[in-house]
Amino acid sequence: MNRSQLAQFMKHTGDPEATLTSASTEELGIIVDALYRNLDTPKPVLGAQDWYDLASEELARRSLPDSPDAYGAA
Repeated sequence: MNRSQLAQFMKHTGDPEATLTSASTEELGIIVDALYRNLDTPKPVLGAQDWYDLASEELARRSLPDSPDAYGAA
């Protein structure tokens, strides 16, 4: 996902938290990776840090052994 695609995704998506919790673990990994790479640029997309924080927290929550979403299981 490039900068333009990331900006469009963030702009046209409603509630970030709802979007991230409803994404599959694979999709969430792609989003986290795109956000991380974007934050490592001189001018990240506005709001990328907030999205990254939420997405990272959701990914960490899913990695807990007692999480119903652990390892991609829905």
